[in-house]
Amino acid sequence: MKTSVFLLLAGWLLLECSTTGFAQQPAPGTADQTLQPEKVDAANDAAPNREELRKALAEALTGATLVGNFTIDDDTSDKPLKPDRYTLAQVTPVKDDYFQFVYVHQGIPIPLTLKVLWAGDTPVLTLEEFTIAGMGTFSARLMFRLKTDRYAGTWQHGKTGGLMFGRIERAKKPEPKPTDAKSENAVPAPKDDSAGSDQK
Repeated sequence: MKTSVFLLLAGWLLLECSTTGFAQQPAPGTADQTLQPEKVDAANDAAPNREELRKALAEALTGATLVGNFTIDDDTSDKPLKPDRYTLAQVTPVKDDYFQFVYVHQGIPIPLTLKVLWAGDTPVLTLEEFTIAGMGTFSARLMFRLKTDRYAGTWQHGKTGGLMFGRIERAKKPEPKPTDAKSENAVPAPKDDSAGSDQK
């Protein structure tokens, strides 16, 4: 009787050890992958703050052109992709989650105040039943990946919708004009006062 009780107790202890302490120990030669609180805090401190992200988005999209393609949900898969192009003259942070996008449509700048939400450090342009005079009502979710200059998302115009994606062609920064080293280092010739004097 005592032997069977002892065996049961020993089996129970082995089971507890295998499901608690021993199971949680890292294998020999491997690092502990548990994310410690201090590591989480350090990662959060290293992440850019929201104001820096807003500034980076405005700088990247000001003067940029979105060049890509879009699809329509009802189209068959054998149809070629449709080209898509949007020119942004200016993008400016306004307040909170809103930016002013100056979209150039057929040569006419159209200022639009639009919401931008964030998935970590990724901006997501968000339209929900947004009406543009003379153009219609739109809904969209458009994600910008600024590190690789790409965009992708979904769009809806009335009852028609689909996907859109492409690349961000940033505005080219003006190159500094080359200076003439000779003219900068040249010593000006002495002025001939007699040639310019009045002969009254």
